[in-house]
Amino acid sequence: MTVCGIVAEYNPFHAGHAHHIAETRRLLGAHAAIVCALSGNFVQRGDLAVLEKYARAEAAVRCGADLVLETPIAACLSSAEGFARGAVALLASLGCVTHLSFGAELADLALLQRAAVLSHMQQDTLRRALAAGLSYAAAMQRAVEQADPAAGALLASPNNTLAIEYLRALDVIDNSITPLAIARRGGAHDSDIPADGLPSASLLRRLLVEDGLDACRPYMPEAAFAVLAREIARSAAPVVRGAVDQAVLARLRRLDAAALLPYCGADTGLAHRLAEAARENVSFSAICAAAQTRRYPLARVRRALLRAWLDLPQALAAKPQYVRVLAIGRHGRALLRQMKECCALPVIVKPAAARSLPDNLQTALARDALADDLYALAYPAPTLRAGGGHLRKTPFCLLDA
Repeated sequence: MTVCGIVAEYNPFHAGHAHHIAETRRLLGAHAAIVCALSGNFVQRGDLAVLEKYARAEAAVRCGADLVLETPIAACLSSAEGFARGAVALLASLGCVTHLSFGAELADLALLQRAAVLSHMQQDTLRRALAAGLSYAAAMQRAVEQADPAAGALLASPNNTLAIEYLRALDVIDNSITPLAIARRGGAHDSDIPADGLPSASLLRRLLVEDGLDACRPYMPEAAFAVLAREIARSAAPVVRGAVDQAVLARLRRLDAAALLPYCGADTGLAHRLAEAARENVSFSAICAAAQTRRYPLARVRRALLRAWLDLPQALAAKPQYVRVLAIGRHGRALLRQMKECCALPVIVKPAAARSLPDNLQTALARDALADDLYALAYPAPTLRAGGGHLRKTPFCLLDA
């Protein structure tokens, strides 16, 4: 069986995501199974997901995915490199994934692979660029450009940067998985302008908050729109970071620079900036604005703040310790049976399975449960903010699966 992995956030699921799944299946055949490694309630840009993870997973299987699994939170709140390695490690652990499909602005697999190889080779140039105060992404682009301008130019786009990191992760973790680059369609990353009728996820989030649900409808598959509408109707969405400002501040102001250091990758400069910004500002956004610099871009600052709030030290491994199933689609049950036979990790489908895991995994389970409980504080409806969701929620399963 051809089983293709897709690393995704679907924050929220839109027509561009549906195009990626459909194009992947067109290239691999109608019977190919699609398994998604989905960011949970916290996403790689350093933010709370606008819609909780089980609802986003449901939207994905209603729109073509067969199985949706949760990417480890330590990977979700990491750099592009850590994010890619954690998600690819999750997919590789299943033992049945044959392909990895990802979007890129320029779906030239040979050139993307060239950039991935050069990024390994140019470590000295990379270190010099970092010492000069560039962010990791900018330093990597400079290092690769010096060896191959065409390959380096790819790194100007965040989607290409992730594509290159997926290739690097495959080389390190499982080079038996075949990469599949899909030309990305729609609005560019963080663009406020749709292209070819397809939006960026950031445009949808802005429309949702500023203009309301109906403004999103033209850019979403009907099934995904229905999920979003249902969650809004029950006051479970949209989830916005500002709703937990006071909870985050209460945690941050207990931490001095030394205490913040583990959440900053041992970067003392960033730890001092965050400690000062948390003391002098009164919202998450204002702290970020005060702390960010060219060396410390906004996404990195946000991730460090969320890691401090959730007590997730940077040293925590991004690789998975277990597999949590979020949603099951049409071919999902067959894929799940196959996966259970060859998966290298314990598989959690229902909450009872988590309670029966070995003691050495209970710390990771408790950490993930706390993150979900803190995320719940941001639900629009106070009645939904109780903790313990990890004990109650089960995967969505298509009735005709």
